[in-house]
Amino acid sequence: MDMLMRTDLAIYVMAANDINMEAFNEFKLYFKKYAIPYIVVISQTDTVSEIELVQIQQEFKDCILTSIKNGMGIVKLKEVIVSKLKEEEEDKPLVGDLLPYGAKVILVVPIDSEAPKGRIILPQVQCIRDCLDHGIKSYVVRDTELEAALKEIPDVDLVITDSQAFAKVSQIVPTSIKLTGFSLLMSRQKGDLELFMKGIERIKTLKPGNKVLILEGCTHNVSHEDIGRVKIPNGLSKYVGDKLEFTYIAGQDFPGNLSEYDLVVHCGGCMLTHKTVCNRAHLCEEKGVPITNYGMVLAFLSGTLERSYEIFKDN
Repeated sequence: MDMLMRTDLAIYVMAANDINMEAFNEFKLYFKKYAIPYIVVISQTDTVSEIELVQIQQEFKDCILTSIKNGMGIVKLKEVIVSKLKEEEEDKPLVGDLLPYGAKVILVVPIDSEAPKGRIILPQVQCIRDCLDHGIKSYVVRDTELEAALKEIPDVDLVITDSQAFAKVSQIVPTSIKLTGFSLLMSRQKGDLELFMKGIERIKTLKPGNKVLILEGCTHNVSHEDIGRVKIPNGLSKYVGDKLEFTYIAGQDFPGNLSEYDLVVHCGGCMLTHKTVCNRAHLCEEKGVPITNYGMVLAFLSGTLERSYEIFKDN
């Protein structure tokens, strides 16, 4: 099941002389359920008659007929695979469809023990690149220089902050300037923003001892300021008034016991595909388990979620 959730393209192969419709229909349901594009390949076509091939093509209208023995359909199969994968490659913009050409954006990048030495993290890099791609002027500052930057740069359209600095940045940025976070932008690009917003409502009813699953899309060194392992657990426990029970899963693993949890908190998903994050979110929804993400939780806990979400309402 997890393999299917992470698949960008499925190739379902059946031998022409051994068509199993029951098995195919079962997998077809999985493909549709998890929005996985698929190609039906009929192999060993040299083992059946022309009449049987016509019947197969009528049953599977977009199938590709192949034969290793005579080379039939191999080139076409390669071309279709490349074409399908190209369709899945492009994500929606991070900010390019939220702001007009020439807009001004300030990116707030705190430098603390979690910041990788000599570089900035992937969501911040992707945001800068997206601004460049869409002709949006971006200015990168630390939270300590934000106030001065706002005075020096006229007519700022949007401030984008790292999730952990929401509270501080919200106090500095005037309400006349829109504010959001890298994690919220990633949520919209990689996942289901509205579903994540619904997950926030579950936080309001959490009780001590409830189980919370923290899902991280990649493995990384954990510091004393780690967002998923330290700040979010501490913040949620403080909000509830006592300890919650946290489980941490990093990388491509996805639990089969979702129903045990009262809430799932997902990372921004910068190392995952849109399909993977969406499928995870929708599987949680199917199991009746609310899901949200890092940035939204931190914005909620700092009292800035409504303001951070405002820019998405206009689009």
